[in-house]
Amino acid sequence: MCCINTCFGQQALTDSVLVLPKTKAAETSFLKSSIAPIVLFSASAASWNQREEIRRFRNRYLPNFKNHFDDYLQYAPGLMVYGLNAAGVKGKHSLERTTVSYLFSAATMTLLVKSIKGAANVQRPDGSSFNSFPSGHTANSFMNAAFLDKEYGQYRHPLYGIGAYTMASATAIGRQMNNRHWVSDVLAGAGIGILSTEIGYLIADKIYKGNGINEPFSKKYLPRSEKPSFIGLNIGIARTVTDDLNNPKGNINAEHGFGMELNGAWFFHKNIGIGGQFAFSSFPIINDNYRYSDPDITEIADHIYTQPTGVRYLHLGPYFSLPLKRGFSLSANLLAGKSIGADGNIILDLKEEYQAIFNLVEVPYFKYKPKPTTSWSTGFSVQKLLSRNLGLKAYVNYFGSKHLFKVDYLSEIDPDGKYIYSPKNEVSIRYNHIVYGLGISALLW
Repeated sequence: MCCINTCFGQQALTDSVLVLPKTKAAETSFLKSSIAPIVLFSASAASWNQREEIRRFRNRYLPNFKNHFDDYLQYAPGLMVYGLNAAGVKGKHSLERTTVSYLFSAATMTLLVKSIKGAANVQRPDGSSFNSFPSGHTANSFMNAAFLDKEYGQYRHPLYGIGAYTMASATAIGRQMNNRHWVSDVLAGAGIGILSTEIGYLIADKIYKGNGINEPFSKKYLPRSEKPSFIGLNIGIARTVTDDLNNPKGNINAEHGFGMELNGAWFFHKNIGIGGQFAFSSFPIINDNYRYSDPDITEIADHIYTQPTGVRYLHLGPYFSLPLKRGFSLSANLLAGKSIGADGNIILDLKEEYQAIFNLVEVPYFKYKPKPTTSWSTGFSVQKLLSRNLGLKAYVNYFGSKHLFKVDYLSEIDPDGKYIYSPKNEVSIRYNHIVYGLGISALLW
């Protein structure tokens, strides 16, 4: 989950050079800076119907995770601004103007979060309360991240902004790992946090106008011919392209799913670099046409549920980039490495009369475990620079892998309630699929 990294201030773009920020009308800058919140709000809406499936993914791999790091990490980027000022490292604005911008940002964020929480009345995934949407922790962390980026990332070095949004993203992921929020909650919270900072700075611009601005730290020009090294985050829709999984008339069908990817590359030439990706794809399973080989199953169970199947990829290889005009670029990659499939169960939902007999609601009837294998991927994307160090891309990736699954079946339940499994068979499944969606890149010029 979570999909998150985000938007910094806007810079002028020309066909031949990218120029560091110049003074612009505050309204124009605000409108351009609203692109990332709009994308995040749209992603929140798009993920709403998939939130249960994504939560199952969390429950499967981290069912007992509990850690309070997100309670503290949300404040770290904001505290860094004041820590750097105290150490004599000046940001873009005077300390007074910085503080006013922050106070208006925090007030806006608090008002938006509390108002929407009260109106939405969405139950938390852990069932503890009805104030899940949007995530206040995530909104606060992204407000602080945008604050640090505006004062130092866009003024001194982009690594300040990259670190800020990394901490904010970790907070957002932590809210899901701790089972406190749905993915749609944290996406909306991230959008609110960024938007609140933009509003806070817009108000401060109206108050201070040209006052309280420190001297430009750098007047360096950045030509389009620079090497576009980057780190990025992608999130998209996955679709299988083989009959092994996409078979509506078979026992199982897994046509649609979702995919996420962390990637990065170091370019030693303006067109060629080397990098890698850590990606995973997950597919919910449809069992509507499942045919039971044992007639006793239909006697005790009224439904069968297969846990979502998924694959993790770790790939390395060459990346290619072709800069175009107006901040656009084309990129491609051809990667190879290892893939590991997720273990899972095929679960019987017992009929009510048998729940009392077995003292169980469900029984994991089959267990499947895929073996690691070699895999490959290739991808293509179109990217638009939103600022000097931020790119928004539309991408499509193709993943290829073939996994051998070991399948065991439940042969008995001993007197102590322990499940005893026996080997059934091995089956080979091709996981070839495409993933298409949107991504954010932090450019390390």
